Amino acid sequence: MTTSCGPAVMFKALKKETGVYPVADNDELGQAGELALVQELMTNHLKRLMHGPAFSAGHYQVQSGGSLLRARLALASGKAFGSSQNYRVGAAAACELVHNASLVHDDLLDRDTLRRGAPSVWKQYGDGVALCVGDLLLCAAFGVAAELDDPGESRLLSQHLATMTGRIIVGQSIEIAHPGNQALPGLRAYLEATIAKTAPLIELPLIAGATAGGADQNIQTCIRRFASAIGLAYQIIDDLDDLNANRQSLHPFHAWHHHREGQSDNAEARIRRATQHAIASLKRGRRLLGQLEGGVARSLESTIGPLLSKLEQRALAHRRNHQSATELHAHERVVAG
Repeated sequence: MTTSCGPAVMFKALKKETGVYPVADNDELGQAGELALVQELMTNHLKRLMHGPAFSAGHYQVQSGGSLLRARLALASGKAFGSSQNYRVGAAAACELVHNASLVHDDLLDRDTLRRGAPSVWKQYGDGVALCVGDLLLCAAFGVAAELDDPGESRLLSQHLATMTGRIIVGQSIEIAHPGNQALPGLRAYLEATIAKTAPLIELPLIAGATAGGADQNIQTCIRRFASAIGLAYQIIDDLDDLNANRQSLHPFHAWHHHREGQSDNAEARIRRATQHAIASLKRGRRLLGQLEGGVARSLESTIGPLLSKLEQRALAHRRNHQSATELHAHERVVAG
């Protein structure tokens, strides 16, 4: 006999431990309490899957920590747009599982040996198991969606998961399928592939909460544009973080290749253009966040604002390393303005 381990069951378990029974929509656990439920839901869904090397490695990945940003975004969006607590906890867990699946596959493709200060999954368990782990975590995400109590909410979250994970996978495939011996992709192709592999992981938690709360089409369009702006900025900054002396080995869709100034091959000029591009995208994101704030019952600023500030600080850190003090102060005034 199969037993459910959906969010509602998690709430009942929490009641036994804390005396709190957070089933009614009006009950407030606070974000910390809901994040605890999210982590427990992720773990319990993994435990229900067949045990073996992929399970062990999946548990290793999920227990490795992280900021739980996607879960925070899903919870904040759910509260802002009025979706049920049961739904937003499930959506947050599903988003985190998808995010972790993408990290496992990214580390495998990029041959990154560390993740969150520990050996990455492929380094710890091998390439083949890492490939299976990413697939297993995606299965767990859809399992969470399938066990939501409300059939309509279950269908809605499943649809969002299918759409967004599909976009991530196709975006990543565009990057790895481009032959290294061919000409670099054009700017349009670079932007489309970069946004496709990064924006859905920002859009997914926000749109999931918004649509469950009945957000209209204008709000949904604003969320998509916001996610595209922040996703592009994030990827540019992340690419700059990865720069090293051996720049010939960078993949064709790396930001380094697409921020030249004319025919100049000057490194400082490339960094300047890349950071300008990232900052412009972040400023566009802030404007779109302002538009979203006008259509929600609860502010999203407390969750999204720190993310934008952190990305701006990372962009400025690269800027500091490649320009004079006078230029830096001028650039900081642009960011602040």
